[in-house]
Amino acid sequence: MRSNSTFAQFSIRRLLLKGSFLGVCLLMHANELSAQQLPATPLNGTKRYRITAYKLANASTSSLSNIAEANPKPTMYIPSAFTPNGDGINDYFGVKAEGIKQFKLQIFNRWGEMVFESSDMLTQWDGTYLGEKITSTDVYVYQVKAIGINDKPLPEEKGRVTLVAEGMID
Repeated sequence: MRSNSTFAQFSIRRLLLKGSFLGVCLLMHANELSAQQLPATPLNGTKRYRITAYKLANASTSSLSNIAEANPKPTMYIPSAFTPNGDGINDYFGVKAEGIKQFKLQIFNRWGEMVFESSDMLTQWDGTYLGEKITSTDVYVYQVKAIGINDKPLPEEKGRVTLVAEGMID
């Protein structure tokens, strides 16, 4: 069956917003498309959008979509060094992540003593142990366990981080 309705004709466009691919949108004779980013869930990185399509030759006629969610692939970035000297640059050690639902970071000194632990990605290590500032440069071991927003565990991350003490940087 063939329709003469102008609304039966569709075009497919990809929507790019701030460098990230949102998906494929099905538009009905829309000559303008805008997207509004709504507040994201800060811990897991889920981004929420609302799409608005405007009718050709009549910008006052529009259609507003339901809220669409873009769930990022669970990823983590773990730095290899930090300098807790109070200059505002790399003063804390922590995991930068997106798409994470649950998280646990543990940091150990060379004797195997746990010097820091957190299950909150926003809480980072400030380079202290038992309330005292660590004053010498040393290497620490970390272990990170995480579960993505897709409920799948990420591979456990283990590695080393260097605490560069004040006075050791020129």
